[in-house]
Order: sequence, then C-alpha cells, then structure tokens
Amino acid sequence: MPSSRQRALSRDIILSSALDLVDEEGLSALSLRSLGKRLGVSQAAFYRHFPDKAALLEGIAEQVWRLTFEAFLGRVDDGAVDAESRPAPEASEPTADAPASALLTYMRAYAHCLAATLRSHPGAVMLLLTHPMSTPEQLSLLARVFVTLARRGFTPNADMLGLVNAVSIYTTAFVAAEVVPPVGGSPEQPVDLSAASAALDPEDAQALRPLIEDLLDGRYDFNAQFERGLEAILRGWA
Repeated sequence: MPSSRQRALSRDIILSSALDLVDEEGLSALSLRSLGKRLGVSQAAFYRHFPDKAALLEGIAEQVWRLTFEAFLGRVDDGAVDAESRPAPEASEPTADAPASALLTYMRAYAHCLAATLRSHPGAVMLLLTHPMSTPEQLSLLARVFVTLARRGFTPNADMLGLVNAVSIYTTAFVAAEVVPPVGGSPEQPVDLSAASAALDPEDAQALRPLIEDLLDGRYDFNAQFERGLEAILRGWA
C-alpha cells in the first residue's frame, strides 16, 4: 500500500523537484533514485507519472517550456507586449505590413522570456536544445500560446510555427554558448588571448586583432550580439 507521501505526489511536484535538482547538481546528477531520495520516496513511486528517466527528462523540458510560456503570456495579458507593438504617436498611418511588425514584437518578447528562463535554469539548457517539443503536454503548452495570439488577430499557421521554432533554436543555442560549461570541464588556467594571438601567423593575427582587442578591453557585449542576431532573424523572416 503506498505511503501518504507517495499518494501526495503529483506530476507538478515531481517536475518542480526534478528541475530544482538539476539546477543545484546538474543534469548528470538526475536519476529516479536521486529524485526519490530528495522527495523521500522509492523510485517506484514515480512510475505512474514517469515510467523511466527518458520520460522524466521530457517532463523537465516541459517544465522549462511552461515557465517560459507563462512568463510570455503574463506579459501579453498585462498588455506590455501590446503596448510595444503599437506604432508611436508620430508614426505615419498603419501600413500593410503592420500585422507582421506586431507579430515580430511578440516574437521578440517571447525570445527574451525564453532567454531569461534558460539563464535561471542553465542545467536544463542542453535538454531543451536536444529535445524538441514532441509530447502531448509540451504541444498543449504551445497551443496555449497560439490560441492567445489568434485572439489578437494573428493566424496560427506553419509559417508562424517556423518562426517560433527559429527563434527558439537561436535563443537556446545562444544561451547555451553563454552558460553551459565546456564539455570535459573548464581548463585549469584561463585562456590567455594575448599569448594565443602572439603565437599566430602575422596575417592571421591581423585578421583577428579587432575581435581580440574588443574581448581584451571588455567591449564585446554578449547581450548586444544576442539582440543583433535576433533582429536579423525577425526582420529577415518578415
């Protein structure tokens, strides 16, 4: 007979605890056994919700998407995104591409919500990057976003899905480059860019000098580069 603690377990409780474990100890530390130890139950207590670790990993991805979409829909519901999408008072009359421009404003807000969520849960970044949305629960979350956009005059179609997919992959990969530790661990000694540059062929060193000087002087702005790439995707898509 299951204990009272086992009976109290829900899918949400399990996923929240699993994400906490990943945040604190990393994805490699996650197992049904380690999660059971954290929650004070045997790993058999999870089988009703998650038959194996693969299903649990999909569930954690679902949890990260939920946090992202809830943040995005919260911005939509409170009118913040609608305000950003309205033309400035001094702007000319709306043009034929106004709906497209408004959609890009929504996608920009979505990208920022996704990036913020991933930076808060860096241990789950590679999980999202390697587990595209595929489960009923994950697709249901995406459907909520599309329903909300449809109520604001945007037609959900394959093109919109393609844009969401492109923005999601770009944002997740960019944050991965920012927060995911190097495979095999970080080097014991930090990279000396000045020494590495000095060891290059002079022609190669000359080609890389602007980048290396920006990095050494702290002028390379990671966030600015993210914004520039995002704008290129959004405007190119339009």
